[in-house]
Amino acid sequence: MTADLIDPQAVLRLRAMCKLDHARVAHLCGLTEAQVRELEDGGTGQFASRDLKVQAALKVATTLSGTQANGMPVVNVFRSRAAGDGLGVQLPPIRVEDTLPPKPKFPDSPEFFKLLLIFVVVVFLLVAVAMPLLYTLPSPPPKLS
Repeated sequence: MTADLIDPQAVLRLRAMCKLDHARVAHLCGLTEAQVRELEDGGTGQFASRDLKVQAALKVATTLSGTQANGMPVVNVFRSRAAGDGLGVQLPPIRVEDTLPPKPKFPDSPEFFKLLLIFVVVVFLLVAVAMPLLYTLPSPPPKLS
């Protein structure tokens, strides 16, 4: 695993495309000039760990090229075959949980029974109370003119 995940030529092309020198890129990204040169040359020594070097390359790429909707840089500065060469960590396949069965149209839930009870009470009040009252009231007296 002596090879690097970062593509030095991609970092160099990105800097050249933006027409910036090492000092300006270092200032924009919060790095030193030596660290920017190391990203372009592919050497080791300026970063404490490989993770910090990868984070620095990601910072340079996002600063100079912008970010996509998912937060990744527009320009790729990493080797495309790194995972195939054994340099990257391949994640296990995503396991999709079984989807829940569709709910029945009228589930036997307390909410359903509450609504059913309210409907029955309203129908009872309408039929047993309101209808007899409406039909048994005396008709209004005729108007005398």
